[in-house]
Amino acid sequence: LSSGINAEWPLRPGNGSVHDILWGMPDPIMAKLHDLNLAPSSNFSLQSNGSTDPAALTAATTVHTGFADINDIGTYSRFHGRNSSGCWGTPEANVINGTDGTQFSPLRIYNKTQPVSIYNEQLYRSVDMEFVEETSYSGITCYSHRIPAWALQNVTFNPSNAGYYAYTYNGMLNLTKCSGGIPLFVTKPFFLDADSRLTANISLNVKPNKTLHDTYLCVEPYTGIVIDGHKRIQISVQTQAQNNNITGMLQYLRDAFVPIIYVDEHGSITRDLKSTLRSSLLIPVQVVHVLVYVVLAMATVMLLAALTLGVRVALLRYRAIPEREDDRRVIVREEEITSDSEQYLSIDGASKGKFYDAAD
Repeated sequence: LSSGINAEWPLRPGNGSVHDILWGMPDPIMAKLHDLNLAPSSNFSLQSNGSTDPAALTAATTVHTGFADINDIGTYSRFHGRNSSGCWGTPEANVINGTDGTQFSPLRIYNKTQPVSIYNEQLYRSVDMEFVEETSYSGITCYSHRIPAWALQNVTFNPSNAGYYAYTYNGMLNLTKCSGGIPLFVTKPFFLDADSRLTANISLNVKPNKTLHDTYLCVEPYTGIVIDGHKRIQISVQTQAQNNNITGMLQYLRDAFVPIIYVDEHGSITRDLKSTLRSSLLIPVQVVHVLVYVVLAMATVMLLAALTLGVRVALLRYRAIPEREDDRRVIVREEEITSDSEQYLSIDGASKGKFYDAAD
Protein backbone atom coordinates (compact mmCIF):
# COMPACT_ATOMS: atom_id res chain seq x y z
CA LEU A 1 0.00 0.00 0.00
CA SER A 2 2.86 2.32 0.84
CA SER A 3 4.51 1.63 -2.51
CA GLY A 4 1.20 2.31 -4.24
CA ILE A 5 0.93 5.71 -2.61
CA ASN A 6 4.49 6.56 -3.57
CA ALA A 7 3.73 5.60 -7.20
CA GLU A 8 2.52 7.98 -9.89
CA TRP A 9 -1.05 8.68 -8.75
CA PRO A 10 -3.41 9.32 -11.66
CA LEU A 11 -5.50 11.79 -9.66
CA ARG A 12 -2.69 14.30 -9.53
CA PRO A 13 -3.46 17.55 -11.43
CA GLY A 14 -3.01 17.03 -15.15
CA ASN A 15 -3.38 13.25 -15.04
CA GLY A 16 -6.57 11.73 -16.35
CA SER A 17 -9.48 13.31 -18.18
CA VAL A 18 -12.75 14.33 -16.60
CA HIS A 19 -14.39 11.30 -18.26
CA ASP A 20 -11.81 8.95 -16.73
CA ILE A 21 -12.18 10.39 -13.25
CA LEU A 22 -15.97 10.26 -13.43
CA TRP A 23 -16.40 6.81 -14.97
CA GLY A 24 -13.26 4.95 -14.01
CA MET A 25 -9.50 4.85 -14.43
CA PRO A 26 -6.71 2.54 -13.19
CA ASP A 27 -5.47 3.55 -9.78
CA PRO A 28 -2.60 1.95 -7.82
CA ILE A 29 -4.17 2.71 -4.43
CA MET A 30 -7.48 1.14 -5.41
CA ALA A 31 -5.57 -1.81 -6.88
CA LYS A 32 -3.83 -2.43 -3.55
CA LEU A 33 -7.13 -2.09 -1.69
CA HIS A 34 -8.74 -4.47 -4.17
CA ASP A 35 -6.00 -7.04 -3.59
CA LEU A 36 -6.71 -6.80 0.14
CA ASN A 37 -10.47 -7.23 -0.53
CA LEU A 38 -11.06 -3.71 0.77
CA ALA A 39 -12.41 -2.28 -2.50
CA PRO A 40 -14.84 -3.68 -5.08
CA SER A 41 -12.66 -2.60 -8.03
CA SER A 42 -9.11 -1.66 -8.89
CA ASN A 43 -10.36 1.47 -10.69
CA PHE A 44 -11.13 4.85 -9.20
CA SER A 45 -14.39 6.50 -10.28
CA LEU A 46 -16.85 9.03 -8.96
CA GLN A 47 -19.74 7.49 -10.90
CA SER A 48 -20.70 3.96 -11.83
CA ASN A 49 -21.45 3.26 -15.47
CA GLY A 50 -24.19 0.64 -15.58
CA SER A 51 -25.03 1.00 -19.26
CA THR A 52 -23.18 -2.26 -20.06
CA ASP A 53 -24.77 -4.16 -17.18
CA PRO A 54 -27.92 -6.04 -18.33
CA ALA A 55 -29.22 -6.12 -14.76
CA ALA A 56 -28.84 -2.35 -14.51
CA LEU A 57 -30.68 -1.87 -17.80
CA THR A 58 -33.66 -3.92 -16.63
CA ALA A 59 -33.69 -2.18 -13.23
CA ALA A 60 -35.18 1.03 -14.56
CA THR A 61 -35.59 4.27 -12.69
CA THR A 62 -39.20 5.48 -12.68
CA VAL A 63 -40.63 8.83 -11.60
CA HIS A 64 -44.14 10.13 -11.03
CA THR A 65 -45.63 12.23 -13.82
CA GLY A 66 -47.91 14.22 -11.52
CA PHE A 67 -51.07 13.03 -13.29
CA ALA A 68 -52.62 11.62 -10.11
CA ASP A 69 -51.17 14.28 -7.81
CA ILE A 70 -49.34 17.32 -9.16
CA ASN A 71 -47.33 17.55 -5.94
CA ASP A 72 -45.63 14.23 -6.84
CA ILE A 73 -44.31 15.40 -10.19
CA GLY A 74 -40.71 14.32 -10.75
CA THR A 75 -40.44 12.32 -7.51
CA TYR A 76 -38.83 8.90 -7.70
CA SER A 77 -41.09 5.88 -7.68
CA ARG A 78 -38.15 3.50 -7.95
CA PHE A 79 -34.45 4.21 -8.36
CA HIS A 80 -32.59 1.55 -10.37
CA GLY A 81 -35.46 -0.76 -9.56
CA ARG A 82 -35.30 -0.08 -5.83
CA ASN A 83 -37.35 2.02 -3.45
CA SER A 84 -34.71 1.82 -0.72
CA SER A 85 -31.02 2.72 -0.72
CA GLY A 86 -30.23 -0.31 1.43
CA CYS A 87 -27.05 0.81 3.16
CA TRP A 88 -28.32 2.76 6.15
CA GLY A 89 -29.29 1.56 9.60
CA THR A 90 -33.04 2.25 9.67
CA PRO A 91 -35.92 1.90 7.18
CA GLU A 92 -36.60 5.64 7.46
CA ALA A 93 -33.02 6.48 6.50
CA ASN A 94 -33.14 4.10 3.52
CA VAL A 95 -36.32 5.57 1.99
CA ILE A 96 -35.81 7.06 -1.47
CA ASN A 97 -37.82 10.26 -1.41
CA GLY A 98 -37.78 13.34 -3.60
CA THR A 99 -36.69 14.26 -7.11
CA ASP A 100 -33.34 14.44 -8.86
CA GLY A 101 -33.16 18.14 -8.00
CA THR A 102 -34.30 19.61 -11.31
CA GLN A 103 -38.11 19.69 -10.88
CA PHE A 104 -40.47 20.15 -7.94
CA SER A 105 -44.19 20.73 -7.49
CA PRO A 106 -45.48 23.93 -9.15
CA LEU A 107 -47.37 26.91 -7.69
CA ARG A 108 -45.03 27.30 -4.76
CA ILE A 109 -46.08 30.95 -4.44
CA TYR A 110 -48.86 29.79 -2.11
CA ASN A 111 -46.41 28.06 0.25
CA LYS A 112 -42.94 29.48 -0.35
CA THR A 113 -41.46 28.10 2.89
CA GLN A 114 -42.25 24.49 1.89
CA PRO A 115 -38.98 22.48 1.73
CA VAL A 116 -37.94 20.58 -1.40
CA SER A 117 -36.87 16.94 -1.20
CA ILE A 118 -34.08 15.48 -3.32
CA TYR A 119 -32.47 12.07 -3.56
CA ASN A 120 -28.73 12.23 -4.17
CA GLU A 121 -27.21 9.15 -5.75
CA GLN A 122 -23.68 9.97 -4.61
CA LEU A 123 -24.83 10.39 -0.98
CA TYR A 124 -27.19 7.39 -1.06
CA ARG A 125 -29.80 9.37 0.84
CA SER A 126 -32.70 11.80 0.61
CA VAL A 127 -32.35 15.35 1.89
CA ASP A 128 -34.95 18.02 2.62
CA MET A 129 -33.63 21.40 1.52
CA GLU A 130 -35.13 24.30 3.45
CA PHE A 131 -36.34 27.63 2.09
CA VAL A 132 -33.84 30.42 2.77
CA GLU A 133 -34.92 33.50 0.87
CA GLU A 134 -36.68 34.89 -2.15
CA THR A 135 -34.13 36.00 -4.70
CA SER A 136 -33.74 36.27 -8.48
CA TYR A 137 -31.62 34.82 -11.25
CA SER A 138 -31.27 36.68 -14.56
CA GLY A 139 -34.27 38.79 -13.60
CA ILE A 140 -36.50 35.79 -12.79
CA THR A 141 -37.84 35.52 -9.25
CA CYS A 142 -36.95 32.27 -7.53
CA TYR A 143 -36.87 30.67 -4.09
CA SER A 144 -33.45 29.69 -2.75
CA HIS A 145 -33.19 26.39 -0.84
CA ARG A 146 -30.18 25.03 1.06
CA ILE A 147 -29.27 21.92 3.07
CA PRO A 148 -30.12 22.64 6.73
CA ALA A 149 -27.52 22.17 9.45
CA TRP A 150 -29.56 19.46 11.22
CA ALA A 151 -29.25 17.14 8.19
CA LEU A 152 -25.52 16.64 8.91
CA GLN A 153 -25.52 16.88 12.71
CA ASN A 154 -24.35 13.96 14.81
CA VAL A 155 -26.63 12.02 17.13
CA THR A 156 -25.77 14.25 20.10
CA PHE A 157 -27.49 17.20 18.44
CA ASN A 158 -29.92 15.27 16.24
CA PRO A 159 -30.77 11.74 17.46
CA SER A 160 -32.81 11.05 14.30
CA ASN A 161 -29.54 10.90 12.34
CA ALA A 162 -28.56 7.66 14.09
CA GLY A 163 -29.81 5.81 11.00
CA TYR A 164 -27.02 7.52 9.01
CA TYR A 165 -24.33 6.36 11.48
CA ALA A 166 -23.76 9.97 12.53
CA TYR A 167 -21.48 9.18 15.44
CA THR A 168 -18.53 11.33 14.42
CA TYR A 169 -18.31 15.11 14.07
CA ASN A 170 -21.01 17.58 13.15
CA GLY A 171 -21.21 18.52 9.50
CA MET A 172 -20.26 15.20 7.88
CA LEU A 173 -21.96 12.13 6.41
CA ASN A 174 -20.40 8.74 7.03
CA LEU A 175 -20.37 6.70 3.79
CA THR A 176 -18.31 3.79 5.12
CA LYS A 177 -21.23 1.33 4.99
CA CYS A 178 -22.28 2.51 1.53
CA SER A 179 -18.78 2.42 0.01
CA GLY A 180 -17.93 -1.19 0.76
CA GLY A 181 -16.10 -0.48 4.00
CA ILE A 182 -13.83 2.29 2.68
CA PRO A 183 -13.77 5.09 5.31
CA LEU A 184 -15.20 7.83 3.11
CA PHE A 185 -16.92 10.87 4.57
CA VAL A 186 -18.84 13.64 2.80
CA THR A 187 -18.88 17.24 3.99
CA LYS A 188 -19.50 20.62 2.48
CA PRO A 189 -16.36 21.93 0.71
CA PHE A 190 -13.54 22.96 3.02
CA PHE A 191 -15.58 21.71 5.98
CA LEU A 192 -18.11 24.50 5.73
CA ASP A 193 -20.55 24.41 8.70
CA ALA A 194 -18.65 21.45 10.16
CA ASP A 195 -16.95 20.94 13.51
CA SER A 196 -13.83 23.08 13.76
CA ARG A 197 -11.84 20.08 15.11
CA LEU A 198 -11.91 18.55 11.62
CA THR A 199 -9.24 21.01 10.47
CA ALA A 200 -6.98 20.59 13.50
CA ASN A 201 -4.56 18.16 11.82
CA ILE A 202 -4.75 19.40 8.24
CA SER A 203 -3.93 22.63 6.44
CA LEU A 204 -6.49 24.33 4.22
CA ASN A 205 -5.45 27.00 1.75
CA VAL A 206 -9.04 28.18 1.29
CA LYS A 207 -11.32 29.61 3.95
CA PRO A 208 -14.87 28.19 3.66
CA ASN A 209 -17.41 30.63 2.28
CA LYS A 210 -21.16 29.98 2.27
CA THR A 211 -21.69 31.87 -0.98
CA LEU A 212 -18.94 29.98 -2.82
CA HIS A 213 -19.07 26.56 -1.17
CA ASP A 214 -22.64 25.81 -0.09
CA THR A 215 -25.14 23.72 -2.05
CA TYR A 216 -28.27 25.57 -3.14
CA LEU A 217 -31.18 25.31 -5.57
CA CYS A 218 -33.07 28.28 -6.99
CA VAL A 219 -36.65 27.19 -7.74
CA GLU A 220 -38.98 29.16 -10.02
CA PRO A 221 -42.24 29.34 -7.98
CA TYR A 222 -44.86 28.98 -10.74
CA THR A 223 -43.41 26.00 -12.58
CA GLY A 224 -41.30 24.41 -9.82
CA ILE A 225 -38.29 24.03 -12.15
CA VAL A 226 -34.77 24.77 -10.94
CA ILE A 227 -33.35 27.70 -12.90
CA ASP A 228 -29.99 27.83 -11.10
CA GLY A 229 -28.18 25.55 -8.67
CA HIS A 230 -24.88 24.30 -7.32
CA LYS A 231 -24.23 20.88 -5.81
CA ARG A 232 -21.00 21.21 -3.87
CA ILE A 233 -19.55 18.33 -1.86
CA GLN A 234 -16.18 17.32 -0.54
CA ILE A 235 -15.11 13.70 -0.12
CA SER A 236 -12.58 12.94 2.61
CA VAL A 237 -10.91 9.74 3.74
CA GLN A 238 -10.27 8.94 7.38
CA THR A 239 -6.65 8.26 8.26
CA GLN A 240 -5.19 6.96 11.50
CA ALA A 241 -1.70 7.25 12.93
CA GLN A 242 0.41 4.09 12.61
CA ASN A 243 2.49 3.01 15.59
CA ASN A 244 4.26 0.03 14.01
CA ASN A 245 7.32 0.06 11.79
CA ILE A 246 5.99 1.34 8.47
CA THR A 247 8.11 3.11 5.88
CA GLY A 248 7.14 5.50 3.17
CA MET A 249 4.37 8.04 3.29
CA LEU A 250 2.22 6.02 5.69
CA GLN A 251 4.61 6.73 8.54
CA TYR A 252 3.46 10.35 8.46
CA LEU A 253 -0.22 9.59 8.80
CA ARG A 254 -2.11 11.25 11.61
CA ASP A 255 -5.65 10.90 12.92
CA ALA A 256 -7.50 13.11 10.47
CA PHE A 257 -10.13 13.37 7.79
CA VAL A 258 -8.12 14.20 4.68
CA PRO A 259 -9.96 15.81 1.72
CA ILE A 260 -9.30 13.97 -1.53
CA ILE A 261 -11.71 15.68 -3.92
CA TYR A 262 -14.05 18.66 -4.07
CA VAL A 263 -16.90 18.60 -6.58
CA ASP A 264 -18.98 21.57 -7.77
CA GLU A 265 -21.79 20.67 -10.18
CA HIS A 266 -23.55 23.71 -11.60
CA GLY A 267 -26.60 23.97 -13.77
CA SER A 268 -28.70 26.92 -14.89
CA ILE A 269 -31.48 27.69 -17.32
CA THR A 270 -30.35 28.36 -20.90
CA ARG A 271 -30.96 31.60 -22.71
CA ASP A 272 -33.56 30.02 -25.02
CA LEU A 273 -35.45 28.43 -22.13
CA LYS A 274 -35.32 31.68 -20.20
CA SER A 275 -36.83 33.52 -23.17
CA THR A 276 -39.54 30.85 -23.55
CA LEU A 277 -40.33 30.99 -19.84
CA ARG A 278 -40.69 34.75 -19.94
CA SER A 279 -42.87 34.89 -23.05
CA SER A 280 -45.05 31.86 -22.32
CA LEU A 281 -45.57 32.21 -18.58
CA LEU A 282 -44.07 35.11 -16.69
CA ILE A 283 -45.26 37.96 -18.93
CA PRO A 284 -48.85 36.56 -19.19
CA VAL A 285 -48.91 36.11 -15.41
CA GLN A 286 -47.79 39.71 -14.92
CA VAL A 287 -50.46 40.90 -17.37
CA VAL A 288 -53.10 38.93 -15.48
CA HIS A 289 -51.96 40.47 -12.20
CA VAL A 290 -52.20 43.97 -13.68
CA LEU A 291 -55.64 43.23 -15.14
CA VAL A 292 -56.85 42.02 -11.75
CA TYR A 293 -55.93 45.33 -10.16
CA VAL A 294 -57.44 47.27 -13.07
CA VAL A 295 -60.71 45.34 -12.79
CA LEU A 296 -60.78 45.89 -9.03
CA ALA A 297 -60.19 49.61 -9.51
CA MET A 298 -62.95 49.86 -12.14
CA ALA A 299 -65.34 47.91 -9.94
CA THR A 300 -64.58 50.22 -7.02
CA VAL A 301 -65.19 53.33 -9.16
CA MET A 302 -68.48 51.91 -10.49
CA LEU A 303 -69.61 51.00 -6.98
CA LEU A 304 -68.86 54.49 -5.70
CA ALA A 305 -70.69 56.01 -8.68
CA ALA A 306 -73.73 53.81 -8.05
CA LEU A 307 -73.77 54.75 -4.37
CA THR A 308 -73.46 58.45 -5.21
CA LEU A 309 -76.29 58.24 -7.73
CA GLY A 310 -78.49 56.35 -5.26
CA VAL A 311 -77.92 58.97 -2.58
CA ARG A 312 -78.79 61.83 -4.98
CA VAL A 313 -82.00 60.13 -6.09
CA ALA A 314 -83.01 59.54 -2.50
CA LEU A 315 -82.39 63.19 -1.63
CA LEU A 316 -84.48 64.41 -4.58
CA ARG A 317 -87.37 62.18 -3.60
CA TYR A 318 -87.13 63.30 0.00
CA ARG A 319 -87.32 66.98 -1.01
CA ALA A 320 -90.41 66.35 -3.22
CA ILE A 321 -92.47 65.02 -0.26
CA PRO A 322 -94.12 67.76 1.95
CA GLU A 323 -92.93 67.82 5.51
CA ARG A 324 -96.41 68.47 7.08
CA GLU A 325 -99.98 67.91 6.06
CA ASP A 326 -100.67 71.66 6.53
CA ASP A 327 -98.32 72.42 3.61
CA ARG A 328 -100.69 70.93 1.07
CA ARG A 329 -102.46 73.50 -1.02
CA VAL A 330 -106.16 72.98 -1.65
CA ILE A 331 -108.75 75.12 -3.27
CA VAL A 332 -111.38 75.84 -0.72
CA ARG A 333 -114.46 77.93 -0.72
CA GLU A 334 -115.37 79.76 2.37
CA GLU A 335 -119.05 79.13 3.16
CA GLU A 336 -119.67 80.61 6.51
CA ILE A 337 -117.77 81.85 9.49
CA THR A 338 -119.77 81.21 12.63
CA SER A 339 -117.25 82.72 15.02
CA ASP A 340 -113.70 83.99 15.27
CA SER A 341 -112.44 80.47 16.06
CA GLU A 342 -114.81 78.30 14.00
CA GLN A 343 -115.07 77.92 10.22
CA TYR A 344 -117.19 75.80 7.87
CA LEU A 345 -115.47 74.72 4.70
CA SER A 346 -116.62 73.04 1.53
CA ILE A 347 -113.97 71.25 -0.44
CA ASP A 348 -114.85 70.63 -4.12
CA GLY A 349 -118.52 70.31 -3.33
CA ALA A 350 -118.08 67.81 -0.50
CA SER A 351 -120.17 67.93 2.64
CA LYS A 352 -119.46 70.64 5.14
CA GLY A 353 -117.15 69.97 8.01
CA LYS A 354 -115.89 71.79 11.03
CA PHE A 355 -112.32 73.13 11.18
CA TYR A 356 -110.69 74.48 14.28
CA ASP A 357 -107.76 76.84 14.39
CA ALA A 358 -104.59 75.57 15.99
CA ALA A 359 -105.06 78.16 18.72
CA ASP A 360 -108.21 76.36 19.89
